[in-house]
Amino acid sequence: MDKKPNVIPTQDQINAAAAERDKLAAYEAEKAMVTNEIYTTAVKPDDTPQGHMSAVEMMRQRTFNQMQQHQNNGVVRDPSLAEKPTARVYEDLNEAKNNEQMRLRDEQLRKNMEQTQKYQQYAAEATNRTNSYVNPTENMQNNYQTPVTPPPTVPPVTTNQSYGQNPSNIDPYILELSQPNYNAPFDVIPLPSKGLLYKNKKANIRLAYMTTADENILTSPNLLQSGEFLEILINRKILEPTLRYKDLLPGDRNAIMIWLRATGYGEMYPVTLLDENDEPFDAEINLNDLKTKELEVEPDAEGLFVFEMPLSKAIVRFKILTCGDVDEIDKMVEMDKENNIPVNNYSTYRFEKMIVEVNGNRDRTMIRDFANCMRISDSKAFNDYVDSLESGIDLNIEVTTPGGGSVATFLPLNLNFFWPNLGV
Repeated sequence: MDKKPNVIPTQDQINAAAAERDKLAAYEAEKAMVTNEIYTTAVKPDDTPQGHMSAVEMMRQRTFNQMQQHQNNGVVRDPSLAEKPTARVYEDLNEAKNNEQMRLRDEQLRKNMEQTQKYQQYAAEATNRTNSYVNPTENMQNNYQTPVTPPPTVPPVTTNQSYGQNPSNIDPYILELSQPNYNAPFDVIPLPSKGLLYKNKKANIRLAYMTTADENILTSPNLLQSGEFLEILINRKILEPTLRYKDLLPGDRNAIMIWLRATGYGEMYPVTLLDENDEPFDAEINLNDLKTKELEVEPDAEGLFVFEMPLSKAIVRFKILTCGDVDEIDKMVEMDKENNIPVNNYSTYRFEKMIVEVNGNRDRTMIRDFANCMRISDSKAFNDYVDSLESGIDLNIEVTTPGGGSVATFLPLNLNFFWPNLGV
C-alpha cells in the first residue's frame, strides 16, 4: 500500500522554524532601529561645501579687483590677477607709441625749418655779395688792412659759348665749314704742352695738310673781316674728335699754325722789319729754325698750378688760359669800350679767368674781389710765374740787318702768314 505524504511537521521542524522566525525578527528589529537612527539623528549639510565656498569667494574677490583696476586706469596692483593685458592697457600703449611718433615728427619738422632758414640766409648773403663789392678779408690777403676802392667795372659778361666738339650757338654755315675731313692725308706732330692740360692727355696730335679747298674757303672777305678764319682753319685741320680750337692752349695753337704754314707754303716766311735806324727792310725767316718751349711743370690732377703770393702769402690755384678764354676776355674788353668804361680791365678779367681757388675758397665773387684788390708786387710776381709756365713756339728772333748789324724782335704773325700773295 502506498505511503502517505508527511504534511504534519515534527517537533524538530517546529523548533527550527521558531528559531528562524526569531532570527528574522531580530534582524528586522535591528534594521528598523538603524534606519530610524539615520533619519532621526541626521543633520542637514551646508548648502555649499567649504571648497566650493572658497572658489566662490575667490571669484567675487577677483571681480572686485578687476573693477578696482578699471577705476585705477588699467593699473594692475595685484600681478596675480593680471593674467592677460586688458583692452585699456593696449589702448594706453598705442597712445604712448603714437605720442612718441608725433614728438619725433615735430622734432624733425623743427630741424627742417631751421635748415631752410639757414639756406635762405646763405642765399641772401650770396646775392648781396654778387650785387655789391665786398672788401677782401684777412683770409684773402693776410696783411691786407686798408680798404681799397676798386676801379670802375661793369658786371661780368655771361656768354653761352660752349667749347669742344658740339657748340650750339655757332652759325650752321660756319659750323659746317669747320668740320674736319677724317679721310684726308695727315701727319702727327708733338704738342709743346705734351697734352697734359687736355682731357685725352695726348702728347701728339693728328693734323691734316692744307688743300686748295681750304684756301678757297678762307679767302672769303667776310671771314677775313670777322677774324674767324683762323678758328675755322684749325678746326678743319685737327683730326682729334675731343679737341677743338677753343680748347687749345695759345702755345699749342701757334705750333699748329707754324706747321700748317710750313707744309702748305714752305718753311721760308717773308717779313718786313725795322733796322736799328727804324728803317724798314725785308727778310725771310726759316720757320723750321724756331725753337719749341715745352711745359716743364706738372699740373695737379685737375690740371691746375699752385702759387703763393710773396707779399700777402695768399695761396692761389690757377689754370693756364685757353684760346676760348682769351677770346672771351677780348670780347669783355671790347664791350667795356662800347659802354664807355674809361678803365681797361684786361688784367682783372685775366686774373678772374685764371684763378680757380684762393686759400681753399672757390667762391667766384670772392675771387673777383681778390683779383680787383691784388697788391702790385703780388700781381707782378704772379704774372712772371705764369709766363714761366707757358709752353709753345719761341717767337723771339734775331735778324741780320742790311747794314751788317742785327736786330732782336718778335716774329709777326699776320694774314700774310697764310696768304703770302694777299697783299694785306
